[in-house]
Amino acid sequence: MFRNYLNIFDDFRVITKKQSKKYVFLMLISSAFHHIFSLLPPIAAAGIIAMVTEENMNLVFFYGCLFLFFYFLYFFALYWKYFSYKKLGEMYHTEIQDYLFEIIASNDDILTKISKGKIMDVCNTDIGYTVDVVDAFIGAIMNLIKIIILFFIFLHYSILVGSLVVVLVIFYFLLMDSNSLAVSKCYEGERKYDDKVIDILNQMLANLKQVKTLNLMTNLNKKLWKTRGCWKEKYTKRRNYLIKRYSILPVILYFTKFVLYMILASMVIRKQMTLDKLVLLISYFEAIVTATDQTLEYLLNLNNYKVRMQRIRSIIDYPPQKEFDFGDIDNDYISGLIEFKKVSYQVKDVKALDNVSFKVYPNEINAIIGHSGSGKSTIIHLLYRLHKVSSGIILIDNVNIYDYTNHVYTSNVSGVYQKPFVFDMSIRDNLNLVNSNRNLQIEACKRVGIHDFIMSLPKGYNTIVNEEDAIVTSGKKQLLAIARALLSKAEILLFDEITGNVDPETTNQILSILLDLKADHTILMVTHKPEMMEIADRVIVLSNGKVESKGKNKDVYEKSTLYQELKNRSFVSVSKVE
Repeated sequence: MFRNYLNIFDDFRVITKKQSKKYVFLMLISSAFHHIFSLLPPIAAAGIIAMVTEENMNLVFFYGCLFLFFYFLYFFALYWKYFSYKKLGEMYHTEIQDYLFEIIASNDDILTKISKGKIMDVCNTDIGYTVDVVDAFIGAIMNLIKIIILFFIFLHYSILVGSLVVVLVIFYFLLMDSNSLAVSKCYEGERKYDDKVIDILNQMLANLKQVKTLNLMTNLNKKLWKTRGCWKEKYTKRRNYLIKRYSILPVILYFTKFVLYMILASMVIRKQMTLDKLVLLISYFEAIVTATDQTLEYLLNLNNYKVRMQRIRSIIDYPPQKEFDFGDIDNDYISGLIEFKKVSYQVKDVKALDNVSFKVYPNEINAIIGHSGSGKSTIIHLLYRLHKVSSGIILIDNVNIYDYTNHVYTSNVSGVYQKPFVFDMSIRDNLNLVNSNRNLQIEACKRVGIHDFIMSLPKGYNTIVNEEDAIVTSGKKQLLAIARALLSKAEILLFDEITGNVDPETTNQILSILLDLKADHTILMVTHKPEMMEIADRVIVLSNGKVESKGKNKDVYEKSTLYQELKNRSFVSVSKVE
């Protein structure tokens, strides 16, 4: 039993190792005083009874005032405890959440092992219970100490009564703790199936139009109900244990109370105990009952919190992604010449790139094309330094990309992905993530041709991107994403299929933007759109992870049948870009 709770404490210690211990100490002290002061009012109440029997009104008033004073101390300690709880809760929620965000951000493949539903629930809900672990541990320990003190008080007045109370309370305690472990095991199963339901719901919401148009709801519901059936089984078992806990097992305690009261009453009748002592012991037995129930409730909660702590630890203990060191070159004067020299990149036993070599020149639009799976996006990911090459070398201005400091590199290499990525916050806040200078924001938005649209919105730059009345289409979001990339002042801009999800009008607009940007940037884009290929100065054709052809656009087109196929098979007429 004790090992189980030590394991919970160990999980808690790992999760909160970066946090301050100040408020934990304050909660401990305030809780100790709270429980100590709770033992004092019954003494004053017994004093009142004793003075009533002696008809001493002055001392009755004295004990009455003492009774109020003891309760003042009790509630003062309770206020102190709740204040410490509030401060600790604020700190844990924000700092542990930040800690988890760092871990998730540094492990790109974490979603392959831990479901998105679980991660979201852990970061939003489970961490909120961390402070309750402290509260439950302290509450359980203080209540146990309180019960032990009360046992000794009973033994002082009557060994028979004290022994009866000790034996029956311990028996009751063991039964209830066994029940707690069974409840928490069922609760763990509930959370697991909850995560699966949330995962399906997230995927459904992300692809709702396709789900409806392809008539997938019926089969999705079947899958959901199968998972819900497993959840229901665990839920029913847990509720059955709780029914037993709250409506059957407490009979033991109330039977003990009956026997105790009969024994104490007979002792008073036989003049073996005074009435004030009877009141005191009855009050203290009620305190034992309350303290026992509270302790058992704390232990039940701790077993449930154990599930939450283990869920948090599943993220904290996730094997860290193998990192590679960046260098110390802080030269910020980068012109933007990119060179791949015999670069290979392998994932497990599969080669994504095989001995790839090419150059990307400044002030030009360079296009990477090829069939799906040919390695196009892998090149972009390598240039973002998300992975390290298996062999070969990537240079920028004749310097290995891993030799630059992180600050210099990320401020000189930026770009935009296929799906418009903007947060559900205002346009201004999205731009502030890169640069908070409003003049530069306006300049960037004007350059991509979205400023006038933003100003036409009722709230202008303060418009929340995904508000219904904003009518910010995917095309406009993509333009906003390009503007945000420009704010980084990067010399090298990487574009990965940025016209894949936009309308023809926005595609034409992006073509014009790229032709403008090449005057002061190095442009490298991955594309499958013929109109995008058309404006490229140089083209790199990939096939099965190898360079099939490379060079100036016209030359590559003339000698590469793959380029001709990709460019011609889906060519659509677009308005001429000047």
